[in-house]
Amino acid sequence: MRHIALVLIALTATARAEPDADDEDQYFASFPKVSIAAGASGRSTRIDGKADSGATAVLELAYGRGRWQYFLEGNLGVTNLQTTMTTSISGRFERAALGMRWLARQFIPFDPLGVELYLRGAIGVEDHRFVDDTRVSRPDLDVGLSFAARSFRRAHVFTRFDIDMVFARGDTGITAGMVLGW
Repeated sequence: MRHIALVLIALTATARAEPDADDEDQYFASFPKVSIAAGASGRSTRIDGKADSGATAVLELAYGRGRWQYFLEGNLGVTNLQTTMTTSISGRFERAALGMRWLARQFIPFDPLGVELYLRGAIGVEDHRFVDDTRVSRPDLDVGLSFAARSFRRAHVFTRFDIDMVFARGDTGITAGMVLGW
């Protein structure tokens, strides 16, 4: 039995050593070089153990290289911090992030349209400014998935749904949003 396992390992190692044997990137339609996206997202996180939620407008500028896409993202919206069981304070939410996404799966049912799955991650800084002059700024880390429908025509129009887990200074949360881009 040990000899069969060694033979299988040797055959696998030989197959991988062949040039371009594991280069599956050639089967994927790559990201466009430059793309712009705008949309909206909702978020639910915690600040110092208190529930915080809100809605934001999203603007994204991205650079694509093969199955990788690097992006700069900005969010501007409202925030609502639950101070007690019955009261909350509102304010403004701003966020800037730098991240990347990887094209994990792609299904092209017919030539000009594809359905895609991305894995994504971003690091950012979020700033909460409440009406009572309280300000909370903190770094965050987002890890998540994106599902997109993309046209492969000249304009490269796409719509994408993002869902992320957010980790910020001991608190966790979730964001989800939809963008339209070209």
